[in-house]
Amino acid sequence: MKSLKEAQDPGLGTSFKQAVPRMMNEDGSFNIIRKGTVSNYKDIYKFLVDLSTLRFTIFLILAFLALNLLFTSIYVLIGTHQLSGLQPQQHPFLGAFYFSAQTFTTVGYGAIAPKGNGASIVAAIEAFVGLIAFSIATGLIYGRFSKPSAKIAFTHNVLITPHKGKQAMMFKMVNLRKSVLLNTKVTVMLSLTKANSDATAYERHYYTLPLEIDFTRFFPLTWTLVHLIDEDSPLWNLNLKDIQEKDAEVLIIIEAFDETFSQMVLQKHSYAEHQWKDQVKFKRNFKVEGEGKIILNIDELNELESI
Repeated sequence: MKSLKEAQDPGLGTSFKQAVPRMMNEDGSFNIIRKGTVSNYKDIYKFLVDLSTLRFTIFLILAFLALNLLFTSIYVLIGTHQLSGLQPQQHPFLGAFYFSAQTFTTVGYGAIAPKGNGASIVAAIEAFVGLIAFSIATGLIYGRFSKPSAKIAFTHNVLITPHKGKQAMMFKMVNLRKSVLLNTKVTVMLSLTKANSDATAYERHYYTLPLEIDFTRFFPLTWTLVHLIDEDSPLWNLNLKDIQEKDAEVLIIIEAFDETFSQMVLQKHSYAEHQWKDQVKFKRNFKVEGEGKIILNIDELNELESI
């Protein structure tokens, strides 16, 4: 039978001077360091939207403190005598900081007020900066919450395991959100490395792997993706050692319609190196209870059993 036709380069390149074990990381990010382009710190909006929730919260707190400390220092340099209402027993810097925080947030309790031209000008500037800063923060928070994203978990390993009298490549995935993904489409590519005779150059070859099922209308449970390894498969006659020596990498793209966002969502994933396993199979991680309801245990997604 004719072997599976080689696929077009998906945009990751084919020729390299040394072996590249992995093109894509498990989280879907590419194993590429880009130079001469806009850095994350210059592309500040993307940087802040992509930050984790914890880091974004820390950033907001630090930015708030930094701006208030800046204005507090200005009030101290001008002279805290231009701020009426400061308590005698209170340190002037601390009192100026409280006034700065009240002005920055436009709370303005009135206990402390500027009485000189210098302090009044700085307070007016700070009030304006505070309005702008909170508008930007609100926009960033909205952008982070409204950004459509898929939360699909994949098994830690991709398996070479018996299936229908032959070998098959398998991995599982599950939607971590309670919403149901609709019209989910899965595209799987395999990348294999081939070295020249003296190992001075390496070529990446890409193959689109046909799956038993690559499209489903509903995705409420776990989904086991199966590529049957027959004579047409690029994995035909390759054992686990051969696969790892060829730096085999599975590149996955998921496209689905999320009913919560009412938008298409995308997610990427990759398997490579130590993640290949054989002589095991996935345990079933859902069952039917007495009342006829299906119980899905996401925590058991990665459990394996020997063949």
